[in-house]
Parts: sequence; C-alpha cells; structure tokens
Amino acid sequence: MSRTLKILFLVVCVLTGVKTMAQNAVNDELVVFTDRDFCISGDTLWIKIYVPKEAHPFGNIVHLQLESQSGNLIGSRALKCIDTHAEGYIPVPDSLQTGLYFVHAFFNAQRNNSALKCVGKSVYIYNRFEEEIDRLPVLENKEAIVEVSDAGEGIRINVDNSSYNRRDKVTGRIDVDENEFVYLVASAQMIEPFSHQNIDFLNFGMKGTNKNIPAFAENDGIMFSGQMSDKQSGDAASELVMLSVAGNETYFDYYFPDSLGVFHFFLRDAMGIADLILQPLTVSEKSYDIRITPNFMSGVQQLKFDTTFVNPKQAEVIENSIKGTFFNKLFSGVSITKNESFEMPNPYGMPFYGNVDYHVVPDDFIDLPDFKEISRELLVGLQYRDRNDEVTFRMLNYTREKFFDSEPLRLLNGVPVFKNSFFQNLQSTQIASIDLVKTERVFGDLRFKGVMAVSLKDKSNSWLAQQPNIFQLKMPCIQYPMQAEYSSQEKDITQPDTRHQFLNQTLDLSGNRPFSFQLSDVKGELEIKVEAVTKSGEIYKTSKIISVQ
Repeated sequence: MSRTLKILFLVVCVLTGVKTMAQNAVNDELVVFTDRDFCISGDTLWIKIYVPKEAHPFGNIVHLQLESQSGNLIGSRALKCIDTHAEGYIPVPDSLQTGLYFVHAFFNAQRNNSALKCVGKSVYIYNRFEEEIDRLPVLENKEAIVEVSDAGEGIRINVDNSSYNRRDKVTGRIDVDENEFVYLVASAQMIEPFSHQNIDFLNFGMKGTNKNIPAFAENDGIMFSGQMSDKQSGDAASELVMLSVAGNETYFDYYFPDSLGVFHFFLRDAMGIADLILQPLTVSEKSYDIRITPNFMSGVQQLKFDTTFVNPKQAEVIENSIKGTFFNKLFSGVSITKNESFEMPNPYGMPFYGNVDYHVVPDDFIDLPDFKEISRELLVGLQYRDRNDEVTFRMLNYTREKFFDSEPLRLLNGVPVFKNSFFQNLQSTQIASIDLVKTERVFGDLRFKGVMAVSLKDKSNSWLAQQPNIFQLKMPCIQYPMQAEYSSQEKDITQPDTRHQFLNQTLDLSGNRPFSFQLSDVKGELEIKVEAVTKSGEIYKTSKIISVQ
C-alpha cells in the first residue's frame, strides 16, 4: 500500500472514531419545559424537567429557578425527581416588571462543574398593572438558542377539526413511533404572537454565585447554608449554631461554623415550607447576625438583549390577555391546588434526647397558677430554685441519686431556652405536656445534664421575640408533587372563562395518547404541540394550530 493511501486510510479511521465518540457522548444536561410562552404577573408558572439517567449520581433533588435578564433570582423551588422526570411550579410575583425571564435548573452536586450547562427556557412576563406595552426585549446573541428540529412523522397530532367555536370540546390523540425519544411533553395554549415568535430553548452556561455552598449530592432532602457574624464588629463568629423546626418538637440539630462563620444543615424528607429557628449557643452578652445563603446558580450573564417595538396586533393580544387574567382571578377560572404545609418525619424514631423517664399531662390534675407550683406538685425529680429573682433548675440524676450540678436542657415547643423567666408564669392550663429525662444524655458532641421539655398548647412561639439571638426564617423545602388543573370545572355559561392554557402533560414513550380539553371564551389561534428529547439530548417538536372562532 502506498504512503498516500495509508495516510488517507488513517484519516478515515480517525474521523470515524470521532463521529462514534460524538454519537456515544454522555449527556447529563437537564432540559426544562414550561407550560406557556408568556404569563401575567401573579400567575403560576408550571415546569417539567427531563433528568437524564447520566445525571442520577448528582442526587434526586433538582433546584428550579426563575431569573431576570440582569441575573437576579426571582423565585426558586426544590423538586424531587422520579426516574427521568421532575415537575413543579414557581409563583410569579404580582409586582414583577414586564420583561423577558429565564427558567433553568441544576443539581447542587454540580456546583463545582465549570462546564455545567442546562437547556432552559425563556418566558415573557407581562405586569398586570401595565396599561400599555409598546416595546419588549429580545435576545440578541442567537448562538445561545438551542436548535429544535421538526419531529416529522415520528410524532403526529390528530384532531377532529381545524376550526372550533368558543367553549367547544377538542378531542384528539398523539401518535409516537420514534424509538429515539426518551421524554415527551404535550401542551396546548392560545397563541400570543410576540412571545410565540421570540421564545426559545436556550443553552445556559451555569455558574455558582457562592463558593461557600459545598457541592453536596442531595438525596431525599435539601441542604441549606448560612453565615454567622458578630453584629457589632461584623467579624465572623464560630459559636455553635443550633437548629430547631417549629411544629416538630422531637427534632434538633447543630453545626460548628468554620473560621468564616459558615454553617450547613440538611433537612431529610422535609416537604413544604419549613419554619426554622436558628440560635447560637453562647453565654456572653454578644449579639449575633445570621444570614442564609441563597442556593442559586446564575446562567444569563453572557446573554445580550435588544429592544423591539410591539406591533398593534401583538399589543392588542397582550392587552386582552392581561384583562383576561383579571377576570380569571375574579371568577376562579383556573383551579390550581397548592400545598405549602410542612411535613418532616422524625429521623431518629424518638425525641432527639432519647426515651423519656417521666411524662405528665397537666390537664389530668388540678389547675396550678405558675411553674413553681407545677414543679412542686407534678414534676418529681425537678428542683425549682428562686433566689434574688433568679430562677434555676436542677434535675435529679437517677444513676447517682443526687442532683446534677448544672442546669438541664430546657425546651419550649422543642426550642432550646436559656432564660428561665419564660417558665415562671406558665400556668398548667397553658401546657399540653412535660417530659423529664433524669439521666445524662449525649447528642453528638453535646452533653445534657438531664432534659426538661415543655410542650405548650399554643404553638405560635410568640415568646421567641423576647429571646436574644433568635433567628426565625421560612425555608422552602421539597415541593409537594402536583399538577396544574386547566379544566373549566363546568362553570356557569354566564361567567367569563378566559383561560389560555388547556393541556400540559408528559406522554408515554410509545403508542398513542388520547387527549381532550374544553376551550374557553378566548378567540384566536391555538397551538397544540409536542416537544421531545432524544437519547443524545437533541430536542424535537411538532405542532398543530387550530382556529377558535
């Protein structure tokens, strides 16, 4: 074989190998799908996320976020993914400005990945108080747009007619016979011309905003981080930070911050919105400040924008959509049930301080006017001392038959308390139960010289306002699994129905899938579309447009 033929053969082999490597490349990018191209401030934006199996080592909690053009975090939620699917919602603030916004997602374990990318989605949001919208931002650098291919005959949308009247019922089916698809989402919405023309899938290069958050793989729970400092000097503080959860009196955790005052906690199986209570363990009179670090990864800094004028037809549709949303809120045209209540099972199977030696329910006895009388009459083994207007407690150590030389751990509704004056005026009618632990207990690095846990009937914890160095915060944990309900609920024909969204669901990967929905009073063009992801991460789309008269 001549030298020229050998070189040509080698080049062909190399090119073939490169092509094979490209075809077999591991794809671990999340792909985000929104249920609409535009929404009005105050609406709820529903999202579905494709989670490739290659991304499963990063955990099963996906962080979903809504971001502004300037890179500001508008809203975020933590979603639990099941197999290759995660879905949830982000409430759009009622006061949000008109503009172009972005939805993307990430795993916390991906934070240190410098090449991290996510296929996100852009969405236009129109402020419902804006009287006239004559210009809107558009994306300028088109290279960020992900190419979406036509699915062709691989996905077919079949409907009975091409034209319908208002409030008609649309029925049809979706046929899928392309075995390369690994995820499919079907949706139906009225077309708003401007957003329909300018909304795209975008390839976001993600970047973490805070290096203090570790790249921890979250499984069945969320991690949150914060930083503690001296309130007067601003210097980092490293005193132990204690965590309690309102509504879960058996839970307790703690963390020793590093030299920068940074701490981390993990809440396993925590669902809904948690009411967390943080406090430093200190005997000094110092005041501290605790700030929670948002778990946020920005993905739009590299994007550039231009402004374009809205033509009269587009402006009219936008204006009608804003008015329609107003009427929809008045007459409850869209029924969406959300659950934000907090639930978290006890990870220990018992109170964190162990089995209780003595349990008493004051309601079983006569009413007592204060805690001094309660301790004397009901709490065997607890010593109440009142000297020079200072109250101290001592617990009897059963193992040595003498009192401990220091105070027990005192809890009110599961929250550690260091001012005994909070107990003085408690009446027996205010207390649900009292637990006493009369031995030394160990919890991690902490030792308790007995435990006194008082559970009040009032769970509002209003007394915390008088406790120094107490920090209460609302923490969104894992969002409850739920879906939007777009049906009209057979409302009275005399009431307006201004829904724009009618369908948003994942599809079986093979066979056909029937669908049906009832139209609203909104006239115009309606798009039924199916968006799909292939094994290699490519996105395909097919759509059918029908007319609503």
